[in-house]
Amino acid sequence: MRQLLCVILMAGLICSCQNKTDTVAGSATPSAQERNKAVALASTQAMNAHDVAGMMKDAAPDMIDYGNGEDPAIKGRDSVASMLKMMIGGFPDLKADSLTALADGNKVAVFYTFSGTFKNPMMGMKATNKAFHIKDVDLFEFNDSGKIVSHRSVQANCTMMSQLGVSH
Repeated sequence: MRQLLCVILMAGLICSCQNKTDTVAGSATPSAQERNKAVALASTQAMNAHDVAGMMKDAAPDMIDYGNGEDPAIKGRDSVASMLKMMIGGFPDLKADSLTALADGNKVAVFYTFSGTFKNPMMGMKATNKAFHIKDVDLFEFNDSGKIVSHRSVQANCTMMSQLGVSH
């Protein structure tokens, strides 16, 4: 039984380490993966500069932002840009630290620490002047031209809202 378990684990390890540059639909070459990682990191770094145009520079016109899935998706580059402007307006010191990016095919995950202070009213909520500090992961999906077609966020919104003093 122990030998069987070792064989299964080794097979899984070998399969997971195989080169993923096969010409399967939706996969990306290593150079495309590096390009996509650079675009995702540049977009996140543009957020630190509060440069919405820089964040959206490589977004497809019909991109979709799914957020963390709690609210309806935001469709279209212009609508996503409006949401980002509103967020930066509410949190003028918004920033991402300790960026790390991983790519697989046409998808990139950017891991970071996200923080900001709720200084201005936003979405019907009064500013609390309290700060949040959470871990976040942004998941970007790219088309073959290197444009961002979708974004998802994996973050602890309940923790963030509690730190901001806007939830019970």
